[in-house]
Amino acid sequence: MNTIQRKALSAELSSTAKGFTAVITAETLDRDGEVLIPAGMNSKEFEQNPTLFWNHDYAEPVGTTTRLIREAKSISAEFVFAKRPEGYSGEFFPEVAAALVGQGIVRAVSVGYVPEDGGVRRANDVDRKKYGDSVKTIYSRWKLLEVSLAPLQANPAALITAVKKGIVSPAGAKRWFGVEAPSRTVVSISIPAPSCTKAARSMEVSEAVAREIARARGRIFL
Repeated sequence: MNTIQRKALSAELSSTAKGFTAVITAETLDRDGEVLIPAGMNSKEFEQNPTLFWNHDYAEPVGTTTRLIREAKSISAEFVFAKRPEGYSGEFFPEVAAALVGQGIVRAVSVGYVPEDGGVRRANDVDRKKYGDSVKTIYSRWKLLEVSLAPLQANPAALITAVKKGIVSPAGAKRWFGVEAPSRTVVSISIPAPSCTKAARSMEVSEAVAREIARARGRIFL
């Protein structure tokens, strides 16, 4: 079997109350010099079990794909997040993923796929004219295996902000993102309590004045 390949597409995800919609692939040149042709996608096997994963981790499903929308130059999909099971307590990661998407912290999706027989070719002159001189490979027929949310585009500082907002715990940030959230530092400022009352302070001033007068008259020697 061909090695599974992955392509991430960074885009603004359109969030809804239950999930989100995103373009999962488009007929554009990627950073590897490759083009994945949307019209060549075979999604039959995928549609039998259209799970949405987190960062291609098959042990971390976060939802499901409810609809694929095929267009001339792109393919979009609609997704819903998994619901917390009744009686489940503790941090439920699909809720974390939903919050990160909803607040724009995670903005990319990635497809896992394999090329089908006869579906890969080196770019020719026609391809270079269409996609640019840096194009190297065209995938004209390919099998969609899975779709994942791709946190690679996420800003670590934003994830730390998510910790501060309570979207994800510090332990969760370290587990799912590899981000070490800073521990909160409480700075204590000690304000000395008044050593005496107003009346006592007045007495101290009076005593100091009397002492200075006595010193001036030669009655006190240091």
